[in-house]
Amino acid sequence: MLIRRLCAAAAAVLCGVLCLAGCSHKENTGAGFLFTCTLADNPGCLDPQFTDNPYASAVLANTMEGLMRLDAAGNPVCAEALNYAVSKNGLHYTFTLRDDCYWFSPDSDPERPERVTARDYVFAFKRLVDPGQYSPFAEDFACIRNAAAITAGDMGVDALGVTAPDATTLEIELSYPEPEFLTLLTRSCAVPCNQLFFESTKGRYGLDDKTVLCNGPFYLTKWVYDQYGGGNFITCRKNKHYCDPDAVFPSSLQFNIMHSEEEAAADFAGGTSDIYLTDSYPKDYTASKDYTVYSYRCRTLGLIFNQEIARTRNENLRQALARSIDRSQMNGLLSEDMQAAYGVIPPAVTLLGRSYRELYADEQAAIPYQPELAKTYFDAAARDIGLGTATVQILVPSTVLDTEALLSVCQGWQDLFGYYIGIETVSPDEFDRRIAAGDYSIALWALQPEENSCDAALDKVTESCPMLGTDAAGLASVFAAPGLAAQRSDSVALYGDAEKAFLESCCFIPLLYKNTYMVVTAGNEDIRYDPFTGAVYLRDAKHFQ
Repeated sequence: MLIRRLCAAAAAVLCGVLCLAGCSHKENTGAGFLFTCTLADNPGCLDPQFTDNPYASAVLANTMEGLMRLDAAGNPVCAEALNYAVSKNGLHYTFTLRDDCYWFSPDSDPERPERVTARDYVFAFKRLVDPGQYSPFAEDFACIRNAAAITAGDMGVDALGVTAPDATTLEIELSYPEPEFLTLLTRSCAVPCNQLFFESTKGRYGLDDKTVLCNGPFYLTKWVYDQYGGGNFITCRKNKHYCDPDAVFPSSLQFNIMHSEEEAAADFAGGTSDIYLTDSYPKDYTASKDYTVYSYRCRTLGLIFNQEIARTRNENLRQALARSIDRSQMNGLLSEDMQAAYGVIPPAVTLLGRSYRELYADEQAAIPYQPELAKTYFDAAARDIGLGTATVQILVPSTVLDTEALLSVCQGWQDLFGYYIGIETVSPDEFDRRIAAGDYSIALWALQPEENSCDAALDKVTESCPMLGTDAAGLASVFAAPGLAAQRSDSVALYGDAEKAFLESCCFIPLLYKNTYMVVTAGNEDIRYDPFTGAVYLRDAKHFQ
């Protein structure tokens, strides 16, 4: 363990041991530790209503708090809300705020911290939907009364259905029932915003350590970043003015900021941090007792087809390729990093407290393996576009190590159709550049929801419809159906129907579910990670040596 974590000599004498958990470490409780997490890039901006940077999420999850937060089981529970009530029709929410929640920064007066009020939430929600603020989260809160019209520019922000009758009462009116509304309120974009402080930053809110005001379990003390140099970090200290300080175990946090995934991997391997977040399979750590590896199957890798090329735009070719994949033969060729995928929604997405894929088996949504029908489609494609001897390659990012399974799929196509499709592996940066430029024929593309919900997975499909070549308007009604279910349990089959409707176009052919990882050094417990948003929750984190 690093020297910075050694206890003072006097404390060591009193304890009778040399404690390695930080100067304020409390024996047997796991409290008082300085936790360090490695980030592969700079958060850039810590404005909760604006930033969708996953590295910003890692910091905001610890420095900001809203009305609700997720518990260890993923259920929304009260945070700054003392309690709440919902009308029978599900359209009116009344929240009573705690009276012991405060804003804090290094410049705050510790004797007279400023209270968080309901008006701070009103201002935050108005910023969310204000078209002039360009929040990427505006559509997510379209359920709030008049929000959609405000974002469209048809109404002013004062018409928003969020009001504060007094300092501790917040009322939110919805246009339609939203079963996931309380979960929406746990997101970092739904935290309060102090209007006077926001205006004092003169357009620089959240851009440096002087323009960040916190209300969470920790407050930001220093943010150092040089895009050309090293030694970049963000430090946070336990907020003694937090509403429940005894429930906050770490004494401090540090986020080491790197310039790339490779630098982040080297930083963690060098022993300078406790937590490493990566999309790459961390095989060097999986078998070691010195580390705990947490995996999350949160993305679906599937084939997409360039809609600007006649050959790959052809629906008969896509149907042929989709119906000639025998996924039952793939799992034996895959590492623990991946699993054969039949559906769109990845297994890490939960519904009703369980993996959605446990509630609705993905084979039910899949295009079936039908080699004879696939051959018929292929022959039709050959007549349509004259395939001849021209070859096609699948563009694959180098982070996908399990190419043997993909090669087996390509071999199956060659055996069935006599048509060769190869693989071209490129760096992740090159992959992103070529996808954006349309410089590919077929690509193995990752569909990853931006939050843990089936709706978010379908939203990702809708956002990608222009690239995928499928009709968003045609999917609109079937995608909207789950949200109209009378009960959440009724939505399970409706999400399955939505998956089927999308997969039938074969514009996206699912192949693999891929993991994202959190690697933690031994002795550290109760660290939670949201692989969809990038949030790392360290409020409950404990260190035992």
